[in-house]
Amino acid sequence: MSPIAVEIAVIAMVISVASAIVNKKVTNQKRMKEIKEKVSNFQKRYNEAKKSGDKELIGKMEHEQKEVMALSMEMMSGSFKPMLFTFLPIIIIFFLLQQKYVGESTVITLPVIGTLGWFWWYFIVAIVAGLGFEAIYKVVTKEKKK
Repeated sequence: MSPIAVEIAVIAMVISVASAIVNKKVTNQKRMKEIKEKVSNFQKRYNEAKKSGDKELIGKMEHEQKEVMALSMEMMSGSFKPMLFTFLPIIIIFFLLQQKYVGESTVITLPVIGTLGWFWWYFIVAIVAGLGFEAIYKVVTKEKKK
């Protein structure tokens, strides 16, 4: 693996983990999970009501839908909060990476995928690192609760 590929991979991992940490610290995870469960439960009940064809039940569900929409908006605004802290630094880092690797057309060659430039290599590493960190974070937090 080329030194450029290693450098970009390290940067991608650091940014991905830092973004995930900011997300965990800034977002009320318990509240987000609670809202997600309520919305999911409502959607399941609403779909069952539509399948049954019960007009009265559907009417009641449509009244409840306003509350669920408010919860969905709360969840959406909660998910945007971490972006206030991460968006600008990531844009600056991308600008610097673009300036540094402007002449590099191939950073790494992967089997099956082929050759990748710096952006796509960063993108793949960031996704894998983010998913890995999430999995590790879930295991660690479950261990703390025991």
